[in-house]
Amino acid sequence: MISSSIIYIGIIVLLSIIIVYQKLHQPSQNPRFPLPEHIGLRVSSNDIMLFLRESSQHIKMLLECRGIEFNIKVDPESMMGWIDTELLDRILMLLLSDTAKRLDQNGKVTIEAYTNQEYDSISIRIRDNGPKMNNTGLQLINYMVAYHRGNIRNEYLEQQGNTTIIELPIKKDAYETEQLESETSSAFHIPNNIELHVPTIELPTGVEEGNSSIREIMQAPRSADQEFLQRAIKCINDHISETEYDRQAFASDMGCSVSTLYNKIRELTGKNITNFARDIRIKTACKLAKENSDLRVSDIAYQVGFKDPKYFATSFKRVTGMQPKEFIQQVRENG
Repeated sequence: MISSSIIYIGIIVLLSIIIVYQKLHQPSQNPRFPLPEHIGLRVSSNDIMLFLRESSQHIKMLLECRGIEFNIKVDPESMMGWIDTELLDRILMLLLSDTAKRLDQNGKVTIEAYTNQEYDSISIRIRDNGPKMNNTGLQLINYMVAYHRGNIRNEYLEQQGNTTIIELPIKKDAYETEQLESETSSAFHIPNNIELHVPTIELPTGVEEGNSSIREIMQAPRSADQEFLQRAIKCINDHISETEYDRQAFASDMGCSVSTLYNKIRELTGKNITNFARDIRIKTACKLAKENSDLRVSDIAYQVGFKDPKYFATSFKRVTGMQPKEFIQQVRENG
């Protein structure tokens, strides 16, 4: 009886493995097959072009160290749209890591990103002059792109190299309601009990939900992680109004490489470098508004290092859940 039960369980496990294997290797031409509940999509509104530049830059160091030329071009320079940043980041890293392995010192990699005329989808074209990509290596990438409701195709021309084109929908209505991350969801990954060189400020309810892991880090005895975050935050605050304070300068001030800084910030906060700095700048913007509610939005934007007040307003709403004017009005009413 026991042996029969074991055999029965073994058959169920074997069938489960076969089903999962078939799911992972099925063609991805149809991007709308059901998503496993434990994976799913979490799309949110982001500046896609900024995200692409940010995500691809930290692997640029690896490529250039190998003598591989890397370029990225986006059109337009800024474009808001709905994407799953974590999933797209993994897609790019897998694809570019595979590319780096195939190219020699004369290698060239180019990324071009552009939208269609309706501005409801984005195409990401990745070109290299290396040998043909291994189809097995493309299987997981194909699957992940399909998860994002997108399409992918790869072309190879002898003596010219590979061209991989990824097309993704970026309109909110392209996704199911349960796949949408609330526009007012948590974006601050900087806990209130970190020394920010500014008083702790009150933000809309929910702004700091979901950051227990970072709070635990910061509430623990002074550790290397805590020291690192303290120094990183101080660097941003020391250059809060400088629009040209970029990742290279940030990494230099931290005494590490750009890739090390990127990976450490990602590990500790779940954010890339740009969003980490953005959160601190927006928090400082809130403080400025509370100190002087007569300030214009553009004045606040420039004081916290934003060149474009419109982009500042977009970033402000992404972090706090409201427009700067709404926040200032709330400050005035609470007087």
